[in-house]
Amino acid sequence: MPLESTLSLIIPVLNKEPRLEEVLVQIQSLLADYQPELVLVYDITRPELLDAVIEEQRELEERYGARCVTRTDRRGFGSALGDCSDDIGAIPSMLAAIEGGADVVAGARYMPGGGIVGDDAKQQISRYYSKAINAVSSVSCDDVSNSFRAYRRVVWENISNEANSFDISVEMTVKAAARGYRIEQVPAVWTNREAGKSHFSIMKELPNYGRWVLYAARHAPSRFLLVALPVSLVSAVMLTGWMFGWGRRR
Repeated sequence: MPLESTLSLIIPVLNKEPRLEEVLVQIQSLLADYQPELVLVYDITRPELLDAVIEEQRELEERYGARCVTRTDRRGFGSALGDCSDDIGAIPSMLAAIEGGADVVAGARYMPGGGIVGDDAKQQISRYYSKAINAVSSVSCDDVSNSFRAYRRVVWENISNEANSFDISVEMTVKAAARGYRIEQVPAVWTNREAGKSHFSIMKELPNYGRWVLYAARHAPSRFLLVALPVSLVSAVMLTGWMFGWGRRR
């Protein structure tokens, strides 16, 4: 059954995305029963394209009833879904999980049934990054960095964001886990861009992603850490005592 509350799809776009309309056509066909609200958030970094973008927005509002938001300071991460990289066919499964009680549903590339078309170094790094987050925290998600996901509105209302780049998806995941929200995942296939250019820089984003590993370990620690850290502390105290006191008495 369709969700009783309003379903909003937020689609970030950087300047003019060549495949944006293709995304909207697929969404309307796949989710016709839900009558979703389409919110297109444009980050404009090339002022010379602004007039063309405004004209495009008028057309999309007329054809698809889309609501367009324009920003010129580029605070977001641009084309995350608007480039047709994400598996739109996974959306019904994500909505079913929300209806089943999940608070956050990740489209996971690294779980059985998921995958990547046109794999590259960035995806391999994100795979092991997810493993690191899972190892140090109570987060149970095979793909913490994929921005393709569904949230209950209450999650957005109760979590304040600090991130202003690609790491916002990780932030939402670890903060949701720290607050006890139920996180689930469904398999999704991610396809490398066929048009346009990716604006993700590994070196530039590394500090952003690193801080969320520390946040997860501190605010949503795993059971292993809860046991290992006290044991390590006691062991360190005993070893120090032996070296500087007990050992000398013998």
